[in-house]
Amino acid sequence: MRKFQSYTVESYLTYLRSIKITREIKDIHLHHTWKPTKKSYQLASNKEQVIYGMWRYHTETLGWQDIGQHVTVSPDGLIWDGRDVNQMPASITGHNQKAFAIEMIGNFDKGQETFEGVQYEAMVKLVRGLFTIFKTKNLIFHREHSSKTCPGSSLDKVLLLNRIQNKIEILGKAVATHGQMKQYLLSINASPKINCSVDALINYYLEEGNIEGVRGDIAFAQALKETGFFRYGGIVTPEQNNYAGLGALNGNKKGEGASFPTPRIGVRAHIQHLKGYATKVALKQPVVDPRYVVLQNAGLLGTAPTVTDLNGKWAVPGTGYGESILKILEKILSMPATGNDNIIGNTALLEEAKRLKDKISTLELELDKYKGLLNDILNQIKEM
Repeated sequence: MRKFQSYTVESYLTYLRSIKITREIKDIHLHHTWKPTKKSYQLASNKEQVIYGMWRYHTETLGWQDIGQHVTVSPDGLIWDGRDVNQMPASITGHNQKAFAIEMIGNFDKGQETFEGVQYEAMVKLVRGLFTIFKTKNLIFHREHSSKTCPGSSLDKVLLLNRIQNKIEILGKAVATHGQMKQYLLSINASPKINCSVDALINYYLEEGNIEGVRGDIAFAQALKETGFFRYGGIVTPEQNNYAGLGALNGNKKGEGASFPTPRIGVRAHIQHLKGYATKVALKQPVVDPRYVVLQNAGLLGTAPTVTDLNGKWAVPGTGYGESILKILEKILSMPATGNDNIIGNTALLEEAKRLKDKISTLELELDKYKGLLNDILNQIKEM
């Protein structure tokens, strides 16, 4: 039986660098299998048998000399080897001579399976590594030379290339889930110094980000960098609810910089500052970011639409600043999806509602006390 080996992305790229490549490779071809599906792979007790099944179809039914692709990216983020890299793939008719072929297990047409999580991240890292090894940036979707939808009608090539090339836009919907963000933070720091629950803080980032059209997961990743995973230790202190170092300038003393009355307002200021760099479009909510006017006066609104554009702007000199945020984001996205993110989010909302209710009750008691004092004063005035 033909044997297949699975690798992590890193170990496969290391293997590829160790062998002699005897042909020129300039094109990276991308396919989805359609069948087998993600579900069939996930249900298989022997994962290698799924790859072997493709080999049998390619060799016995189609009559090819070997499995068609050089590698297969499976839903668990593994890279399975395939055809010898020094042999042309059976990939896209008339375009195989300088190609390296990748198959992604799944049916990624709209309305079918979703290309996400560890599989998505593995493919991104793989293609990025192949670009470096083969000194190319030419990614080809099968459908560019075929009437098929392959690698799936749900995949956008421009967005995918931006992701591979680290041109990640700050504006948009969060990709990471609540659960992934929480898991990653707690895996690094089990006791973050924040003035609310972890669930509530993540909820604020996702909610405030949605309001302004900013990716809350990117803002959260930046907060992890700026606060040292909420350990602090720099100019800003935990009591300031300042998660982005706003107003904390070089030479400032500890505790200087912006302070915010609540964690949500601190998150809102962070989101507003990020939006200011990303676009000239006006804010949806009243300005709470004390540095937003600085961006306006300096002509910096809309000058950093991508995360790496923040280099030299948010941080000075800022070499590699945006890339370091994206590395944190990659780690977040590599966390397994929990499947109960809505429950987590709802629990956080309930906790916040209870906290606010308790605060209202306390304020009502205070108000009653002052009402009593006011009545006493009025009665004394009447008796005068």
